[in-house]
Amino acid sequence: MLDPAAARRWLDVVEAALVAGALGRPAPPLAASLTDAEVAAGRAAVAAKFLAVGTPRSMALIGLGELAPWIVAGQRAYAAPRELRVFEAVPVEAARTADAIGGRVGSLAEACAADIVVARGPVALRREWFRGGTHLTALDPGVVCDPALLAAAVVHADGTPPPGVRVHATLGAVAAGLVDGRQLDEITVLLAG
Repeated sequence: MLDPAAARRWLDVVEAALVAGALGRPAPPLAASLTDAEVAAGRAAVAAKFLAVGTPRSMALIGLGELAPWIVAGQRAYAAPRELRVFEAVPVEAARTADAIGGRVGSLAEACAADIVVARGPVALRREWFRGGTHLTALDPGVVCDPALLAAAVVHADGTPPPGVRVHATLGAVAAGLVDGRQLDEITVLLAG
């Protein structure tokens, strides 16, 4: 398992780069040296920091495979959910991922009922699987969100959102304090891909 203290160093760089982008400033020099895994995990952790419930008890990792330990280390640098839920389309991969992070395998619907959900496609997510207070980070366009889910959520985007999706703000604007993050028990979504 990756060390959350070490993860905190690259998370700070990702957050600083998001803030710099929102303020129209250049990214910190170290941002260019981050790996794709560090950037993805950093965005997911920064999103959870500002958009998830204050003390998340559960976290779901959907379709993450080898990226799952990075996502967990990033999240644990800010807050440590007690329960880790894993869903992979292939059961053997799900078991391997769950063993790697100390989580448990469950259904897609069970995973979506967590406080924090991080997903990578291909996967289709339905509105009825999410409860108020859940935060979802969709890491790529392969995560297909039910239109009813996006309509019910406060959506943030770091890229081009699907047509017709109302975006509240970018993650950088939230991290920079230009826009408020979570308000109450709404569903929040970050479309990061």
